[in-house]
Amino acid sequence: MRWVWLGLVLVLASVPAAWGQLYGTVPQSTGGTGAQAGAFPKVVYTADKSYEADLTWEPHRMLTDQKIMFIFQFYSYNTGELVPMVDYDFVVSQDGHELARIPGTTSQAGDYKYFAFDRPGPVTITLDKIGDTDSSASFNATVYPNPHPSGPVTIVQPAPNISNRQRAIFPVIEDVAVGGIIVGMLWLARGPILRKLRV
Repeated sequence: MRWVWLGLVLVLASVPAAWGQLYGTVPQSTGGTGAQAGAFPKVVYTADKSYEADLTWEPHRMLTDQKIMFIFQFYSYNTGELVPMVDYDFVVSQDGHELARIPGTTSQAGDYKYFAFDRPGPVTITLDKIGDTDSSASFNATVYPNPHPSGPVTIVQPAPNISNRQRAIFPVIEDVAVGGIIVGMLWLARGPILRKLRV
């Protein structure tokens, strides 16, 4: 019987753990838009004052024909606390043209994407449709010519996190699976039960 109680506790604990509710969040807000032009991370607030978006990239001096890693996190505008599990679109634009739009979902540690630029010049990195809303945060940067160009760089994006939309489907799938198992067990048990009733 104690194993049943232990199993029940683990199942109940798995729900808040999956949503990041068991992890303490430490206020990380920088409380501004970046005091220095070269300071990292870059901080931008969404126009609707819902989120603070922090973005950094490695290496800090972006060159053409170079794999660049963009790292970002979302914080609550009101509390400054990390907001886990946020859906978004990562958008790269240059000269008014959208070069890439990659959907994703942050985890407890935020998220990251890779990109490589073919041409130097000003670029805009936008975190769009934050939290499946019209909220967005844009960051301006400059890409410099690579003194040792290597040609096009192959980019493989990191494995995506599970989105909130997909996560919402899990309870339904679990209910259907458990219901199917129960129905199957009852169907298999009906033979012996019917035999006992006939006797």
